[in-house]
Amino acid sequence: MNTNAAIITVKDLNVNFYTNQRCNRVINGVSFEIKRGRTLCIVGESGCGKSVTANAIMQLLPELSRIEKGSITYHGSDGDIRIDQLDKNGKEMRKLRGKDIAIIFQDPMTALNPVYTVGFQINEMLQAHNPRMSRKSATEKSIDLLKDMGIPLPEQRVNEYPHQFSGGMRQRSMIAMAMACAPRVLLADEPTTALDVSIQAQIFELMEELKTKRDTAIMLITHDMGVVAELADEVAVMYMGNIVEFGTIEDVLNSPAHPYTKALLKSIPVLGKGKTQKLDPIRGSTPDPFSRPKGCQFQPRCDYACKECEVQMPDETLVNGIHRVMCFNYLEVLENGK
Repeated sequence: MNTNAAIITVKDLNVNFYTNQRCNRVINGVSFEIKRGRTLCIVGESGCGKSVTANAIMQLLPELSRIEKGSITYHGSDGDIRIDQLDKNGKEMRKLRGKDIAIIFQDPMTALNPVYTVGFQINEMLQAHNPRMSRKSATEKSIDLLKDMGIPLPEQRVNEYPHQFSGGMRQRSMIAMAMACAPRVLLADEPTTALDVSIQAQIFELMEELKTKRDTAIMLITHDMGVVAELADEVAVMYMGNIVEFGTIEDVLNSPAHPYTKALLKSIPVLGKGKTQKLDPIRGSTPDPFSRPKGCQFQPRCDYACKECEVQMPDETLVNGIHRVMCFNYLEVLENGK
């Protein structure tokens, strides 16, 4: 089996949001692949378009939004499916969601239905994609899933409602639901935000097991560069709706070619260096999406900006292998190291 085969291909994706007669260009020409048995980590500041990218793949964009351009292709066992052309509430998309492509949402407080038990909601997922599965078998599977997530007394908890769960247990229940049908593609949007460190490690271990034993393709959205260093095979760095740098984990962490990637790495505390270590926060703030700067979106905050950066957005340049960057002065960034 080819572990480098793409299961999801996103090509030149453009997504706009329309509010109060204004247009916000949230995603601008994003392209990447999610590959079988590999983990793609997407990193960047809040509001850069990470979650919107995941929701576009799942066809879960809000009403006042639209895929203006580009394609999202799922390479299934029965052939290619253009996800961007499917009805988001249609039979084909519902068949894909949960079974072939699953998502772990960032906010467990609103993702679970408060009027149904947690067990009922996991059972619903299992039986929707396995019509011959009995309710008893589904419940047994749900109990096993909750147990795998480290939830105490799963036989009891399976019959309880979301309000009876803590925030962390709700998040683990959402992860159990996403993993229920062993999907070919798992999209995880900050999946361990509400969890303590020991449970985080347990969840990531389960995700790694899915990847290694079942060749699951994983797209992980996170702010934690430690998680990226531990789990990622490829990394996409997003800023203001663009992938400004893409490459293997070794490329991006050891040889950052974009000033934003370099600034992100310099702003992270290193374990063991104590209080004396100097952190360099990224100066300035993310621009208003409705009044974007001309040219490169990062240039008002960039130490390497030149006149050309103020006029036009740089094209994507191949550094080496799959390592690519959108920066006019990437050679200078590389020469200066981390």
